[in-house]
Amino acid sequence: MRTVVEAVQVSEKIDAEVALYPRLEDAWDAFKWWLSHDPESGELIDDYHWLYKQRGNRVLNVPALVAIYTFNANEVEILSPLLRLPTL
Repeated sequence: MRTVVEAVQVSEKIDAEVALYPRLEDAWDAFKWWLSHDPESGELIDDYHWLYKQRGNRVLNVPALVAIYTFNANEVEILSPLLRLPTL
């Protein structure tokens, strides 16, 4: 298991969106848990950066989460998040 580190702008984005999506903190914790355990489950987009997508649920007002991140043997660093409610 790796330690997950968020860039400052990532934490600010998540904190700003919590008012819109009450279950966002739970979804974000699950997202980070998954990356800490299996960062290679994402998609390698260049020599260094990875992309991971977690499905959301429109009915429960849980946004889909997408993040660009990097990782090494000890740490996953989330560099950029995207939050969107899934389409119907």
